[in-house]
Amino acid sequence: MNKMSNNILMLVSVVFAMLSGCSSTEKLEDTVTERVVASDFVLEVTTPTVIGTGETMKVKGTLTYTGIKPVEVTHGKPIIRFFFSGSDEERNYTDVGYVTEFKSGQVVEVEDEFLVSKKGAQNLYVDMTADIALTMNPIEILVK
Repeated sequence: MNKMSNNILMLVSVVFAMLSGCSSTEKLEDTVTERVVASDFVLEVTTPTVIGTGETMKVKGTLTYTGIKPVEVTHGKPIIRFFFSGSDEERNYTDVGYVTEFKSGQVVEVEDEFLVSKKGAQNLYVDMTADIALTMNPIEILVK
């Protein structure tokens, strides 16, 4: 009888694990951080790589100045911009008119979010609106 109780307990555990793993409210949590270095600047972008349609995708860009001497940078607002092919949302950005003096170790963070509306392989594009030559390849996002 003891062996049969163990088998039943094992079966119930397996079924429970399978059902909880197939929940439709499960969040897809694959995240990646891409990094580009140019001159005295480092750009890092953190984004989910798998997300569901109808969810809100949150992205974050961090620009760090690693130089020693202060430097003035002309840019638009925000300095880091995101475009996501999996969303129909549009952004209004200011293209020019801002000057920031970056000091050694200074960090600028920009966060944005998109309502995901298109399934399949989509791309997150990252653009700098500054007189800094930083180019990041598109980051592929799988929308389920």
